[in-house]
Amino acid sequence: MPSGQLEFTTTPPGSVPGASSCVGYRAAGVEPGTHLGVPSASLTFILSVDGPVVGAWSGDDLAAGRVSTSDIVLSGLHTGAAHIVQPSRQEGVQLAVDPLACRAVFGVPVAELTGPISMPEVLGRRDHELWERVGDAAGWEQRFALVADRFRAAAANAEHSTLAPGRRARTDVVAAWRILRTRRGAIAVESVAQRVALSPRQLRTEFTREFGVTPKQAARLMRFEHALGRITAAVRAGRTPSLAGVAADCGYADHAHLTREVGAFLGVTPTEWIAAERRNIQAGGHTYHED
Repeated sequence: MPSGQLEFTTTPPGSVPGASSCVGYRAAGVEPGTHLGVPSASLTFILSVDGPVVGAWSGDDLAAGRVSTSDIVLSGLHTGAAHIVQPSRQEGVQLAVDPLACRAVFGVPVAELTGPISMPEVLGRRDHELWERVGDAAGWEQRFALVADRFRAAAANAEHSTLAPGRRARTDVVAAWRILRTRRGAIAVESVAQRVALSPRQLRTEFTREFGVTPKQAARLMRFEHALGRITAAVRAGRTPSLAGVAADCGYADHAHLTREVGAFLGVTPTEWIAAERRNIQAGGHTYHED
């Protein structure tokens, strides 16, 4: 691979059960820096095969060396950007995992995934074996097949298992997540609670116990993810995104409201984020497959 290049290879939507996207990435000779791990309504699962992922919750922590380091990343739902070291060389596979698949694939509710980088006590022997096999694989097609097999086996085991009620997600909470997801967060939490026959307080409690964020926070993440997908699609097509148009289409009151939300999640303005990530976006990164 020529020096200074970025490469992203994606699988077709639906290729990996329980994941909305699966991307192979490779970089060689790029300028080192810091990358913002964008909050989303999906879990992040990374198998890094050319050195560990290094990151922290803030730029100050990163500068002070208060970091997490791991070859395998599993990150839950969060409302702030993780600060990730971007080395000159990197290679691996990154998946956006449906939170509803977390128990089946990783054996725990999303709420137990609290770190910005890794949860070694959650990751089991299968994940470490998968990392080794992905690193040894000949190319992207073989790597993607290995990952898909891991997720497919987990889904099959979950389908045929008889878990005790306490180890399964509550059906009303699952229904609430699906309602929010279908509406891309553009629905009042009170309406969601009514539809799943819970009080708003009950929904908040049980939803947070399962996903680690409140229904309102999940709705904000879903709306933000939808907006970022619209923005990156425009950049990838060589267009300047209409932030006012994105705001209107994604349920924000106006352009200023969208800008405030981007600032709350990323700590920068939309224009600043686009400028920082334009190269990654145009190379095929930040691809969002929406339901």
